[in-house]
Amino acid sequence: MNCFNHTQEPAVAQCSDCGKGLCPECAARYQPILCSPCYKKRKDRAIWDNLYYLILYTAFFVIGYKLDFMTTKRMPDMQWMSGYVLMAFWAGYVFINKVLPWKMTAGTTGQWNFYYVFKFLLYLVGGFFVAPFVVLWTVYKFIRALRQ
Repeated sequence: MNCFNHTQEPAVAQCSDCGKGLCPECAARYQPILCSPCYKKRKDRAIWDNLYYLILYTAFFVIGYKLDFMTTKRMPDMQWMSGYVLMAFWAGYVFINKVLPWKMTAGTTGQWNFYYVFKFLLYLVGGFFVAPFVVLWTVYKFIRALRQ
């Protein structure tokens, strides 16, 4: 097998994604070992994934801000908090599912109800505390993907 990019060179490695042959020069270019088209696909995928999450964070914040569901007579200026709570719920969902990816597969109706209420509260409470860090981490990953 010869190198995908340099057809006269013998291949010493294969692309991790597609299995194309790569010479020593091409194999050392990217970590993990990837050919240029697969590296571009991974880079584009990382950019779009992070952009998708940033758009969702922004959309949830704007929806919460516009709905203004936390305003009371004593505290009339809670629009920011309404937006933060919705955004925090989504950030909690993202964070908790990365840290604890457990899924319930079987149970009674009562167990399912408890499971969904517990997960909802976990997303809300966890997201309230980790939302700024999750959003900043997503921004960092987006910028890093753009620079590569």
